[in-house]
Amino acid sequence: MKNLSKMLGGFYLLLFLSGCLSIGSGPLTNSISIPPGQFKVQHKLPRGFCLDRSANSFTGLRETLVVTNCIEVNNGDKLYFSRRPVDTIVNITFTQSRVPKKISQKKYLSEIAEQIEFKKFTAAFRNKKLIYGEKKLQNKFFYVNFQMVSASKRKEFVRKYFFLVDNKVVVMTIVSFHKPRKSTYSSFESFIKKLSKPSS
Repeated sequence: MKNLSKMLGGFYLLLFLSGCLSIGSGPLTNSISIPPGQFKVQHKLPRGFCLDRSANSFTGLRETLVVTNCIEVNNGDKLYFSRRPVDTIVNITFTQSRVPKKISQKKYLSEIAEQIEFKKFTAAFRNKKLIYGEKKLQNKFFYVNFQMVSASKRKEFVRKYFFLVDNKVVVMTIVSFHKPRKSTYSSFESFIKKLSKPSS
């Protein structure tokens, strides 16, 4: 188990900080595909949120999808999605970190959770500071709650979810510029459970 903790030690910071804010101007869609970028299993996003295709980013180790506020518009001929004032941005980062064969998924998630100590991240944000933090382990995922104050003194409410899709770690970051409604979190938790179901 010590070897597992050591292996996670260099990776959990990347996981925690993954999902930097990004907003594009490209076309919107109300679903994402798993795995990202491939037309395999489509999953519909919670109501009022759309994938911003132009803002997605990819490296060899991870792919991040950017989800932002949207509204469905009916112009009489067809339905399409339009942007609305942004109060919440959601980044979904798919990593290449696989769960080792000799450990359960729940144990693997709990090991990642144990590695996260909030005091370590105060300096990591430089122009922002951590003012509150908590974490909670659920059956299919665990989440981290904290608040940050930006250089402009704006408060940001952040929740990061850690879960597994096809035996790989996924990090979902929800950043809200106003205190988020509980329904926002519950809708994305239901979305996580759908993503976490084993693919057939």
